[in-house]
Amino acid sequence: MESRKLVKIDNSARKHGLKDSEIRYAVHHPFGYENTQGNPEETTIAFVGPRHEGGSRHNAIEVIVAMRADGFPHAFHAMPVTDRWMHLLQN
Repeated sequence: MESRKLVKIDNSARKHGLKDSEIRYAVHHPFGYENTQGNPEETTIAFVGPRHEGGSRHNAIEVIVAMRADGFPHAFHAMPVTDRWMHLLQN
């Protein structure tokens, strides 16, 4: 996934109150990321990163992104990092 490509934000990613700018920042400046299971037709990646420049690991968020048919990465899930993705903070 091209890290500089515009990340589109699906409404479902806003469910936990994160701003679009926070979601995009975490994807473009991750502490860690890995492929994860998603729709078989899409590459799906979990990112864990800071909400903003200078953000710490203690305030990290998780963002799940899928490459969609329109050629853009779509963030469809975003929230404060959970135990499932905490290991990505160690990378």
